[in-house]
Amino acid sequence: MKKLLKFLSIIAVVILSGSMLKYYFYKTHSKIKIEIKDVTLSCNLKYRGLKGAVDFVKDEKDNYYIAYKNRIQIIKNHGESYNILKDSSLNICSLDYYKGNLYYSSGDKVYGYSIEKDKNFILVSGMPNYGDYKDSLVRIRNGYMYISIGAATNSAVVGEDNVWVKNNLYAHDVTPADITLKGINFGKEKRGAFQSYNTQSVQGQIVPKHFPGNASIIRYNLTQGSSETFAWGIRNVNGMDFTSEGKFICTLGGMENRGSRPVIGDTDYIYEIKKGVWYGWPDYSGGDPITSPKFKSVKNSPLQFILAIHPSTNPPAPLYQHKTVGTIGTLAVDREGVLSLKNCIFFWDKSDSIVYSFRGMGSPMEEIKFNDKTNISSMRIFNKELLALDENKGYLYSINKGKIDEHIKSDRNIYPYIIFVSVLCVILILKIQIQ
Repeated sequence: MKKLLKFLSIIAVVILSGSMLKYYFYKTHSKIKIEIKDVTLSCNLKYRGLKGAVDFVKDEKDNYYIAYKNRIQIIKNHGESYNILKDSSLNICSLDYYKGNLYYSSGDKVYGYSIEKDKNFILVSGMPNYGDYKDSLVRIRNGYMYISIGAATNSAVVGEDNVWVKNNLYAHDVTPADITLKGINFGKEKRGAFQSYNTQSVQGQIVPKHFPGNASIIRYNLTQGSSETFAWGIRNVNGMDFTSEGKFICTLGGMENRGSRPVIGDTDYIYEIKKGVWYGWPDYSGGDPITSPKFKSVKNSPLQFILAIHPSTNPPAPLYQHKTVGTIGTLAVDREGVLSLKNCIFFWDKSDSIVYSFRGMGSPMEEIKFNDKTNISSMRIFNKELLALDENKGYLYSINKGKIDEHIKSDRNIYPYIIFVSVLCVILILKIQIQ
């Protein structure tokens, strides 16, 4: 009778352990709330444990490289994972891969890292990354690396909204091309554009060019080691990718209602960026002049031009104008049409936690809605799947064509827990036999 009770106790322990194991293995599902809008798509969890990751990339051998603030981690195709680069002085913002090397931005520099030689080297330095939009993005195509440099200010005037001015009193936007100012100053302090804090500008003042300059994209030739301004008048870039034809697609942030020169009525945009073109900032946005009825300043007063001479009176219009400002983030272009139409653009909107698709005309389509605590820091399309990195939760999602799963798969390793339960059962059985 005692042995029977002990045997039943073993069964109870096994059932309880199995229940706990099942809870452990699947509890992640209840926390991941994802609404898939497109019934032709499915979403799975590729990797977890990547909290704080800002970007990722993959090489020809299907090894993944994950960039964090001060380190780069490799996840090999067989599952092994470790840091290949770690430096507490780094502040990595973006990562890409090309022919055996990793390329990443940190602070005012862009670095290269030879994976084979375990060697780090500087390619670009002295970028004016000290202001509002100091995180440079890097993307590579056909031996050229494209590097974004954001504006230091909202609309070219240093004001109270620029908290960094306390530590960098003489900093301001620097221009990648010569410009001439109208001499208009703002507020009681008479703050001038492209001037340091509380400094006036004068009519006809020429501000000389500086390389590299703010609100621009530079292009670095990886073969020759040379660099140039690719395009300018671009306030801030939040995402970059290329179409199958090599068109350079970017998400751009519009001017906001803040600072010494506030702008009301602007939105975010998706643009094709072309070489040598000025895109309007700080006197145009979305192809429209800042003096148009679309834009207003405080108390509904009209805005004025800062520049006396514009490189163009007709800057390019965007491919797409968004509904809000300061919300569009990263993007990925479906070059092969594996998820949608060829060259369909997928982009992230942090205001509603939705990944949208834009097919080149009309309104964007809602594809996948995440919960409010999600922040997609990077998206890429590899091997017929859209990969989305959530830096807040540390998840790398895989979105592809297929039947919708009942839940997102967890990548927890279940085998240690199976071994634990088995060993526990053996110990209990031996104990009964001894007694």
